[in-house]
Amino acid sequence: MQKINKAFVKKHFPARPAASYKNLNGRVLIVAGSADMPGAAVLCARACYGAGAGLVTLAAPPAVYNAAVNAVPQAIILKMPQSARAALAKIIAHNKKIPHDLLLAGPGLDDGWAAMTLRLQDKIGLPAVIDASSLNALAAAGADKLEKNIPMILTPHNGEMRRLLGRPANVASAAALAAITGAVCLLKGPGTIVSGAGLSMQNTTGNSGLAKAGSGDILAGIIAGVWAQLMHIEDDRTPAQKAFDAAAAGVWLHGAAADAAVKKISKNSLSAENILAALPSAMKQIIG
Repeated sequence: MQKINKAFVKKHFPARPAASYKNLNGRVLIVAGSADMPGAAVLCARACYGAGAGLVTLAAPPAVYNAAVNAVPQAIILKMPQSARAALAKIIAHNKKIPHDLLLAGPGLDDGWAAMTLRLQDKIGLPAVIDASSLNALAAAGADKLEKNIPMILTPHNGEMRRLLGRPANVASAAALAAITGAVCLLKGPGTIVSGAGLSMQNTTGNSGLAKAGSGDILAGIIAGVWAQLMHIEDDRTPAQKAFDAAAAGVWLHGAAADAAVKKISKNSLSAENILAALPSAMKQIIG
């Protein structure tokens, strides 16, 4: 199996042009967080900016608002109603006002909001990173119901893969999920697998310190931030290829940040904050 290494990432994630501004670096709409897990929304948004996105909008239940305003002051933080139905209408209206390049949905959401994100994606038609609770909502709806003409990245761990396909998580099931949905599948775990468009690759970075709450939220944010930038690069890649490259680059950067962090601290002590702090040095390896 081909490996996701530094050379691959450098080739597929070029440095931004000198004459750049925030809209050319991608606008990401994040729907994440809940009263029980407000940190998921914060970690996603911070990681998305850390990976280079130009603008991040965060839509989350009301209990997340104060934490997000204080932790991610550079983001647009929408004041949302608690009702998922009312929130859906408000997010759609905001996206008409400020069009986004892609949607990141799922981290930390409750079941009602997670189901709403699938309706949201269907209505606004954005490419999407579907993670965590939104993957469970997709499993309940049926993975084959996903729109195949819009690029998607699915990021299941072992349990979510079993719910989506009813089979063990391995290279074959990652490829099967990609084939069924038309999406890129990033199967999280030791030696994370990225599958899509008939290709499967294995990541070469990361360590056991990543097996901790918050790591997946950061991964989703990094992938979204990278993807938003790739969308504005004019080259001969198809949208599906850019989705694959974003997933591959994102997981490599996530693991590289964790590897950099554990040069100074124990793997057992590695936290989401440590990964975020080391992300700029991982980015520096790729784009200078």
